[in-house]
Amino acid sequence: MEPLELNVSKVGEKETISILWSDGHRSDYYAFSLRSSCPCAMCQGEPGIFGRTYSASKADVRADVVPEAIEPVGKYGLKITWSDGHNLGIYTFDYLRKLCECSECKK
Repeated sequence: MEPLELNVSKVGEKETISILWSDGHRSDYYAFSLRSSCPCAMCQGEPGIFGRTYSASKADVRADVVPEAIEPVGKYGLKITWSDGHNLGIYTFDYLRKLCECSECKK
């Protein structure tokens, strides 16, 4: 499964990333939700050299965050550069599909 189309648009006041998948399914993600779900070690929790775990929370993400660039990573994911300067996460296609919040995917 891989993206056939990727669009960034504004729906109301919210920036939205829309992906049409090779199986015909369309996933729509609000930029804030996707940024808040960044899979990088810094956002998900990473132990420091003294054993303290560092992680970002949704409270650390600005509500007005938008994607500035979206690049493919091999044949398995996307790297998103966000307006807050963050660009460490690689969103695999499997991970993106699991984040889809449509009624079909929530079943």
